[in-house]
Amino acid sequence: MGTDIHIHIEHKSRKKKKFVYDFEADGERIYSLFGVLAGTRGDCDALFDPRGLPTDVSPEVLEEYKLWDGDAHTHSWLTTEEFGKCLDSYFEDCTKVAGNSEEYVREWMLSYYKIYEYMKYSEDEGEPSRIVFWFDN
Repeated sequence: MGTDIHIHIEHKSRKKKKFVYDFEADGERIYSLFGVLAGTRGDCDALFDPRGLPTDVSPEVLEEYKLWDGDAHTHSWLTTEEFGKCLDSYFEDCTKVAGNSEEYVREWMLSYYKIYEYMKYSEDEGEPSRIVFWFDN
């Protein structure tokens, strides 16, 4: 039994002018990346201190969060740019510092790269994106 991350993607709708829910994404259990994202588990410091849930979180994400009834922890959110910086930092640490091959690390992080690419696509379409996430034990 370990810690899992729960990632929800939202984008700011041009029509509604507010953040709306896209979907829940799966993220691999990579503790050192959890450290970079939020300072939980892993040996790395967070690039961005945990912020709690956004004040304008979508109703769907808020409802899902409430279902955890206090078992969710270290909840936060990151913009597309911030999430990209976290992935870059982790990738660099894993390849240069830890000595893993770039191919190995890219494969290991594939689920996170897919989330990031989706977020970038939304940004390119003129709708800012963010991830809202928390951890369980």
